[in-house]
Amino acid sequence: MLITFSDPINFSVQVGDLAWYVPTNPQGVPGNTYSTGNTNDPVFGARLIGEITEINRTTLPYHIDVPAIINVPFAQDFIMFSKNNEANLTSILGYYANITMVNNSGEKIELFSVGSEISESSK
Repeated sequence: MLITFSDPINFSVQVGDLAWYVPTNPQGVPGNTYSTGNTNDPVFGARLIGEITEINRTTLPYHIDVPAIINVPFAQDFIMFSKNNEANLTSILGYYANITMVNNSGEKIELFSVGSEISESSK
């Protein structure tokens, strides 16, 4: 199922992330039913759509592809995503890391702080 958007898709969304939605109308669409098996709030809780397998950020209409739909979102529902914990659960590993920071703005900016969490991986 292709879910299309008129606005650009968040840059952090990756293939393998999970797509979710929250109904903006508690009654839903007449004739359709909402599955509430994965939520604590049967009216406005988040519902899993499924795993994202494709993302189009370059041409309109922007879209994500979720082929194995668990719950079907409706027009005007709020769509969000969560990261896959198997791939995104760890911090930086190793002895060193390289980082490049780029200011794409034409104006002067100030950087107040940069932080990191690093763990030696070979001990």
